[in-house]
Amino acid sequence: MPGKPAQKRVLANLRSKLVSAPCTPAERYATLRGLAADALELERSGLAGKEAEQVWWASVFAAECARAVAELAAMLPWLEIPPAEDLAVRARLDAPLTLQALARLDVTAVDPALREAIGVASSRAVERIEQLRLLGVRCRELADLDYEFLYDRSRHLLAIGFNVADHRLDASFYDLLASEARLASFIAIAQSKLPQEHWFSLGRQLTTSAGRPALLSWSGSMFEYLMPLLVMPTYDGTLLDETYKAAVERQIAYGRERGVPWGVSECGYYKTDAQLNYQYRAFGVPGLGFKRGLADDLVVAPYASAMALMVAPEAACANLKTLASEGRIGPFGFYEAVDYTPARVPPGKGATTIAPYMAHHQGMAFLATSYLLHDRPMQRRFVSAPVFRATELLLQERIPRSFAIFPHPAEVSHTSSRAPDVERDLRVFATPNTPSPEVHLLSNGNYHVAVTNSGGGYSRWRDLAVTRWHEDATRDSWGTFGYLRDVDNDTTWSVAHQPTLARGSRYEAIFAQGRAEFRRADYDIETHVEVAISPEDDIELRRVTLTNRGRTRRTIELTSYAEVVLAQPAADAAHPAFSNLFVQTELLPDQRAIVCTRRPRSGGERPPWMVHMMPWPGRWRGLVRDLARGVSRSRPFGGGSDRAPSGLAHQQRRRGPRSDRRDPAPSDPRARRDGTLSRGDRDRGDPRGGARVPREVQRSARRGARARAVVDAQPGRAAPARCHEPRDPAVRAAREQRAVRERGAACAE
Repeated sequence: MPGKPAQKRVLANLRSKLVSAPCTPAERYATLRGLAADALELERSGLAGKEAEQVWWASVFAAECARAVAELAAMLPWLEIPPAEDLAVRARLDAPLTLQALARLDVTAVDPALREAIGVASSRAVERIEQLRLLGVRCRELADLDYEFLYDRSRHLLAIGFNVADHRLDASFYDLLASEARLASFIAIAQSKLPQEHWFSLGRQLTTSAGRPALLSWSGSMFEYLMPLLVMPTYDGTLLDETYKAAVERQIAYGRERGVPWGVSECGYYKTDAQLNYQYRAFGVPGLGFKRGLADDLVVAPYASAMALMVAPEAACANLKTLASEGRIGPFGFYEAVDYTPARVPPGKGATTIAPYMAHHQGMAFLATSYLLHDRPMQRRFVSAPVFRATELLLQERIPRSFAIFPHPAEVSHTSSRAPDVERDLRVFATPNTPSPEVHLLSNGNYHVAVTNSGGGYSRWRDLAVTRWHEDATRDSWGTFGYLRDVDNDTTWSVAHQPTLARGSRYEAIFAQGRAEFRRADYDIETHVEVAISPEDDIELRRVTLTNRGRTRRTIELTSYAEVVLAQPAADAAHPAFSNLFVQTELLPDQRAIVCTRRPRSGGERPPWMVHMMPWPGRWRGLVRDLARGVSRSRPFGGGSDRAPSGLAHQQRRRGPRSDRRDPAPSDPRARRDGTLSRGDRDRGDPRGGARVPREVQRSARRGARARAVVDAQPGRAAPARCHEPRDPAVRAAREQRAVRERGAACAE
């Protein structure tokens, strides 16, 4: 069957059947059967034309018609019996019947099949009425809420929530009338669960928008203003009705100011978490909300325009057409949102569509459409309840004749004078001494590294600090460091700038997507450091490459250093010395690794383990626990400092894989090796570390065996290239952007 002509013929048949609505049950039954047959034929014609979306809609339409036919046949089984006799009885049965009338049906028929069908219909109607009654009881029980634990009687306000763990109310309250929470407030007052003082305690600060008075909300979102209107009635000339109109007018004006479709509300936006799920928060229009910074983001939600159908239907329809013409609609309706914020939009694009569908936003759009097309059905149901009808005077509050206008700041017409943040893939700094540290964030979702342009920073695994970091406005000497020492002349410098602060003849910090690099030149030795995180494993790699540009052979010693924490950052900051008492280290020379963990405080605790490895080819100087003899917590660098540790010159090393619980500085493991470079030679090493709780560790009883199990369980120890060459660059970029944006920063910052 050719596709297009058959489709036109079937569509013409469908239209002819829908010209006039059937009145009697028999007519409805016949019409629905005809529609189901036409829908199946339309589906087959679509298959011939290979139009997937049309086929899907035709199949859904056919299924809905089939369900309606089955429902009619179940409740009125005589529709399937040919009208051979008892025509008078059939005419009576073909009249409009309610469930109550059907349950009490008392009709005597001669035809035994018809008589049996009447009995079946009555019994099924009784069952259906009982089902509906039970549903009604359940709904009333679900609506019978206890608001007392959320109600602050001194303020006459509802708290935004209750902290079950701490058994206390949250410190914030719903204190504005222009809020979605007024629906719950109205219902609670109607049910006599809350006093009327609560309604009049809600804030009524007024502002003006285009000459109209409007209540101020917290974020100025369409959801706050119009969500209650989906089910509650409104009355012309009242305070709430004028607020609805002013809010929509302001939304339209703001869209015109920014040159985009209008409709701003809480929704998803172009920011993802570690699982690549879009994030969600409230957005609003400046001039309608107390919240500051509303002009910094520009996210348009189509469902906000759909809600405006209840207030300004023509403008809302035109706006929805504009969104549809821009491709913001899919096979299941309008998409969640469109993000126009320059700091989040990918380079070269003016906007990004947030493609998922959110069920409750689609539901609100359907309710708003029903409000317009079916003459407010939900509102009529709402006021049909006696308790709500007795309380509806609260919704008829008039605009005060004299009122104070809230002097909203100039942000009302502000369109963000700040230059847009441009997400650049590459940032280069020629000096470590910037006015404030320039920070780069690396993450794979579990393991996070922050590194500054001077080489400081921290490493974290999930919510635990791996290395120590304390906020300090004067110093940046925290993180994982590498010391370089020329063995012949005992000169010391860092692989970056921190912590020795030695100035090289050239220095450069490069921050790119997925990695950080440091390049410097000192005494004819060029140093190149790459910092990256494996996208699959919780492994941090710091690749160090040394190149001899001089004329003589040089023996260079590399010592890595970090202060291990493996605890909550707040706990470590409160008492670092006490935190050190629980850190234990083990040296594994055969694996060229140091393993660190914390002593468990209970038998069921599974403490995390950290592995620090230096699989550098060539001669190995060993693993050192202290940079000098006589190290103590009061003298962590053997009498020197982090800038010039006296212990770097010491040849101390540990030869056995033993644990030393009396280690005076257990939080400072180091690894050391040296190598000789001739002119033009290049040497590369991959110091790396990771944190995890491997299951293999729990199977080993002896502590030394557990340490080896930790090293063997490190999945990235044989494949450091994965840190720099991820299998899916898009996934990696999204994870890096997530670590940056969840801190409210742009890459350029």
